Amino acid sequence: MRIPGGFIDTHIHGCFGEDMSDCSIDGLIRMAKLLPKFGVTAFCPTTMTISRDDIYRCFEAFTAAREALENEPLCASLLGIHLEGPLLNPGMAGVQAEMYCMTPSEAMDLPSSLEERFPGVLKIIDIAPELDGGYEFISEYSRDYVISLAHTKADYSVAMRAFECGASSVTHVLNAMGGCGKRDPGILGAVCDRTDIRTEIICDGIHIDPTVLRMLFKVLPEDKIVVVSDSMRGAGMPDGMYRLGSADVMCKGGRTYFGPSGNLAGSVTDMASEASNLFRFGIDTSTIVRACSVNPLKTIGIDDKFLTDTYVEADEEARLVRTVIKGNIYNGVLEL
Repeated sequence: MRIPGGFIDTHIHGCFGEDMSDCSIDGLIRMAKLLPKFGVTAFCPTTMTISRDDIYRCFEAFTAAREALENEPLCASLLGIHLEGPLLNPGMAGVQAEMYCMTPSEAMDLPSSLEERFPGVLKIIDIAPELDGGYEFISEYSRDYVISLAHTKADYSVAMRAFECGASSVTHVLNAMGGCGKRDPGILGAVCDRTDIRTEIICDGIHIDPTVLRMLFKVLPEDKIVVVSDSMRGAGMPDGMYRLGSADVMCKGGRTYFGPSGNLAGSVTDMASEASNLFRFGIDTSTIVRACSVNPLKTIGIDDKFLTDTYVEADEEARLVRTVIKGNIYNGVLEL
């Protein structure tokens, strides 16, 4: 099976010991050079909830890393930045740093300021729409960026109003938000009542049970499902303790553990593993290709022509065989 363009990951904090929120040029370069091991040919490095100063430093590092990789033939392309935080509900922050959460009213100038200094870099903004100024923020910026509901206490009616204001996506659906009950349909219910909302799904079989994953793939429009890793620096690394934002997270047996209750804190999965998981869970290959490659690019409005002669080859069970970038086979043994 050939997947044109390869896997596109629009929500990834880190991997191979590196993390976007380190604000490290070398770290982003390392991620870009090693992600093809997972079949990833393009990605949106994703911030944690960090200080405003560190947000700017992340954008500076991204810009420098992308420039340094401009003529590198065998690396994943840096598409733009996914801003997860600071516009999150502190009560749903999870591993995110509550001290740096801001209301949309407080951060109303942030996208404009980032755009002025780093034109075209910002792609996705996560937001809890119930916070002060949430609807106004969405109305102001939804024409220029993907506004995605995340880490939120929004119910069905709040989500529907956010969608009416221009929000067009939901971040890692069913995680860091309410569920879908028989008398409380929640954000998922709102998504199901709309056919134009894109929905991120983490398909490691841990964040969402395989049975529920099958339900989501049956209910949601095929062209609106976006598979993401939401991985942190422990992805591609041995089991152990790793830093995620300001928190220590244990990575063990393919799962993350945070705090005394062992809550999830991002993932240590990758796009290739998720594709093969979905095949095992009973999802057809054409749907897998769309959700892992076609739909992510459409989410951020990027033409896939820049991925000419770039593809992933997988076996009959959707397991990664090789990654080809611009006609060159990635050998997977790069030493950094």
